[in-house]
Amino acid sequence: MAKRKSGALLTRIVIDRSSRAPLFRQIEDQLRGAILAGSLSGGTRLPASRALSVELGVSRQTVVQVLESLAAEGFLEMRRGSGTFVATTIPQHVPQRVPSTVAPGMPGNAAPRVSLLGSRFGAAEVDFVSRENRLFLPNSPAYDQFPFALWQKYVNRQARQAYRGNMGYGDPAGHAPLRQAIADYLALHRSDACDPDQIVITPGGHAAFMVAALMLTDPGDGLLFEDPGPLIARNLFESLGRKLVHVPIDDEGMDFEATVARGGGERLAFVMPSRQHPLGRTMSLARRLRLLDWANANEAWILEDDYDSEFRYTGRPLPSIRSIDRSGRVIYVGTFSKALFPALRLGYLVLPPALVGMFRNAIALMLRSVPLAAQMALAGFIADGHFASHLRRMRELYAERRQAFLVAAARSGAGLFEVDMPDSGMNVIAWLQEGRNDRDLAQRAVEAGVHAYPLGEYGAQPLPRPGLLLGFTGVAPHQLGPGLEALARVLACTG
Repeated sequence: MAKRKSGALLTRIVIDRSSRAPLFRQIEDQLRGAILAGSLSGGTRLPASRALSVELGVSRQTVVQVLESLAAEGFLEMRRGSGTFVATTIPQHVPQRVPSTVAPGMPGNAAPRVSLLGSRFGAAEVDFVSRENRLFLPNSPAYDQFPFALWQKYVNRQARQAYRGNMGYGDPAGHAPLRQAIADYLALHRSDACDPDQIVITPGGHAAFMVAALMLTDPGDGLLFEDPGPLIARNLFESLGRKLVHVPIDDEGMDFEATVARGGGERLAFVMPSRQHPLGRTMSLARRLRLLDWANANEAWILEDDYDSEFRYTGRPLPSIRSIDRSGRVIYVGTFSKALFPALRLGYLVLPPALVGMFRNAIALMLRSVPLAAQMALAGFIADGHFASHLRRMRELYAERRQAFLVAAARSGAGLFEVDMPDSGMNVIAWLQEGRNDRDLAQRAVEAGVHAYPLGEYGAQPLPRPGLLLGFTGVAPHQLGPGLEALARVLACTG
């Protein structure tokens, strides 16, 4: 009579020999999963390694490697002279892992226990939009005109110059040559001199907003916010538990005086004075000075987002609020996402001296440091004058595309929309007829190959008129006519 194999036969283990995963890893993961799922309970005896190797069609060495690895993890017990057993410390019913395809909180699953901040971030509306082949997508640079070959030289240079000092953690405040290059650029091109030690590098502009909100306000504090205003920034501040006080926009920018006269005790004002998003308005000098007076009198702060201010088509770029601040109440935020490309993920803060240490420590504790390689490449690109040259070329190019857009829009959009073209920036507003649903029309436009943002999504309060936000800087000349005609067809067919 043949000797009977002892132990579990593990018929559920399936080996995929076409997989790139090693055989021992496939067996190990499935055996561990069977134990965690309760299919193999504590004390269950496994077949001998020879029997298992035959059953699974693998070498005995592979099976021994799996068993020894799981024993080291505590899932198995290897008893000399008796065999291999599922560890007796494994309970009969181990909580199963939620499958990766099932999101916590979906019907049939209990919502996970998280922090208040976690629940706010989980509920935030975050819509990722791929920037590839998106006609009229707002805020898109002219990728087709970016000097990739030149930029690659700087990326390669920093790689060749890599040494031990450049392969560790960087200074939390940022790469010193980059901070110097930014300070030189601001002094020369923005009439805003600062010490390089006042600059802290961040992974993009929104990281700068987050750090500033955390450092300067507490949950529940009031924050002046332009209405309509940037949607992602609004969601960020609300998710952090800040109380947004929505302030209307007029031809002089944020009309804050009636709001602050009520004495709400707001701690921070988030403003985009050079080119407000999405309306494109510019804050007047008189209002900038009064905002500074308010901040100084109330020990409040101004978070200045210098949003794509480099692209001004009538005269020089306007000076920042920080450049006229004499009391150290302005935190200036700059970014290279629009001037170069968003994937670079580099931004910066220019801080009053009293805040530098705090912000530097915050970056160190929350982010440790910003990746050094990109900082090194950008520092050389700016220092050698290529950043300023690129901006000059893009201003000329965008001015041409801006004019071409106006001509094409007048031809295609007559009677369907009115173009509001600000003096600066990368976008235009197509104002629609009263009663039109800009959210619905934006969705229909996307289906037709035109990516427009509905203005209604930017406002906390209903806007007096519907409209669509369209980008023109990333649109090649041959795309303008067909794209605007496609938009016109959408508007005409849904009238």
